[in-house]
Amino acid sequence: MTMRFCFFVVALCIPGFANAQTLSFRSGDPDKPIEVTADRGIEWQQEENLFIARGSARAIQGGVEVLADEIVAHYRETKGGGTDVYRVDALGNVTIKSAGETATGNAAVYDFEQAVLVMEGSPVTLETVDGTVKSYDTLQYWEQENVAVAVGNASATQDGQTLTADTLTARFKEPDVGASSDTSNRSGELSRLEGFGNVRLESKGDVVLGDRGRYDLDTGMATLDGNVRITSEQNQMSGGFAVVDTKRGVSTLYANSTEAGVPGPSQGLRVRALLVPRPKGVTGSGISE
Repeated sequence: MTMRFCFFVVALCIPGFANAQTLSFRSGDPDKPIEVTADRGIEWQQEENLFIARGSARAIQGGVEVLADEIVAHYRETKGGGTDVYRVDALGNVTIKSAGETATGNAAVYDFEQAVLVMEGSPVTLETVDGTVKSYDTLQYWEQENVAVAVGNASATQDGQTLTADTLTARFKEPDVGASSDTSNRSGELSRLEGFGNVRLESKGDVVLGDRGRYDLDTGMATLDGNVRITSEQNQMSGGFAVVDTKRGVSTLYANSTEAGVPGPSQGLRVRALLVPRPKGVTGSGISE
C-alpha cells in the first residue's frame, strides 16, 4: 500500500525546475507543498528531526520529481514555529527528473546552506537539453556558480564530440541580458567544458590527448596542453599545445601556448610527428587510383 504525505515547509529539497532547466534544487514556488509517496511508509522522527520515506519513494513538486529507494529530509524548527528543511538525502536507485534534465545515480545529497548537490554512483549520469555528462565517482552541482563538477573517469558528449578527463568541469550558460539572475531563469544549456588529468577529446575520428583541456561548445573550439598527442587515422603527432576546431575537423599542434597566440605557459615540448604512409592504390577518399 502506497502512503502519501505532503510536506508544508518553506523549501523541501526537490530540484526547482518549474520554469527552469538547470540542476537546481530550489523551487520557483517554494511555498507550494511537495507530495511524497512511499510503498513502505513514511516515518517522522521528531527527536531526530527527520522525515523518512521508504520503498519506491517519490517526491514531486510541479514538473519535478525525485525517485529513490529512500528519501530522508533533515529539518529544524524556526523561531516563528515553522519548519526549515536544510538537507535532503536520496538513497538507492536515485533519479531526478525535470522537463530538461534527468540525473541518475546511487545516492544524492543536497545542502541548502551551501546550495550544493552531490550525487554518487558508478556511473552518475546527467542528461541535459544538449548533451550528456557522466562520471564514475561523484557529480557535484554548485548552484550559485552554475557549475557542475564530475569526478572519476568523467565524460561529456555533445553532437558526436566527447571530452573525457579525471575531473571535468561543466559550466552552464548564464541568463540572457535583461533576464533575472535567479536560478529559475537559467537555461541548463552547457557553455564550456574544462578537463583536468588524462584529457581525451574525440572529434570526427581524431583523438587528442593532453594533461588539461578546454572546450567551448558554442564555437566548437578546443585547446589542450601538456604532453599533447594527436592521432588521426594512423598518423600521430606530439607537442605541447593543440588547438582543435571540431566544426571544421582541423587540429593544429604547437610547441606551446605562446606559439599558438594563447595566454599560458611559454615552455613546451618540441613538436614531433609520426606520419604513416597510406597504402598504395588508396586515396584520401578511399577510392583506388
